[in-house]
Amino acid sequence: MRRIFWGLVGVGLGVVVGAQVVRWANRTKAKYSPPNLAREAGGKIAGFRETVQRGLEEMDQAEAEIRAELGLPPQ
Repeated sequence: MRRIFWGLVGVGLGVVVGAQVVRWANRTKAKYSPPNLAREAGGKIAGFRETVQRGLEEMDQAEAEIRAELGLPPQ
């Protein structure tokens, strides 16, 4: 009787662990699928573009200030 009980406990644990592994694998597969990777990369590129644009604006402003201090004509 003990062997049957512990055998069923082992089978039950195996089913639960197996189901969790399958769920984890499916979530990981979905996370790294091409559409999700493209969406994530697109979001990062958009943030990078904003940063570059701000940097260019600051450079233009700094150049204008330096030209004004040196008495050079604006470009």
